Amino acid sequence: MGACDHGVVGRIVWSVRQGRAGELDAPEIMGGFRSTNPVHEPKLGDVLRLPDGSGPWRVVDWVVGDRVDPSANVLVVEPAVG
Repeated sequence: MGACDHGVVGRIVWSVRQGRAGELDAPEIMGGFRSTNPVHEPKLGDVLRLPDGSGPWRVVDWVVGDRVDPSANVLVVEPAVG
């Protein structure tokens, strides 16, 4: 039996877009984003920093279309204040 890489099991690849709730076609600020926690995917209201160091960003909308295709999985974020 082969080894299992638990680090990617269940993780979704996201297109991160800066906009408002409902703006799933907002401008992309990062493609190919994977959450840093392999168990917890981002949820509405979560605050995150992107691997490029930008943020903090607050998740205001999302849609999952295909777990491995970032163009089908969209996180819409806005700058987190405070």
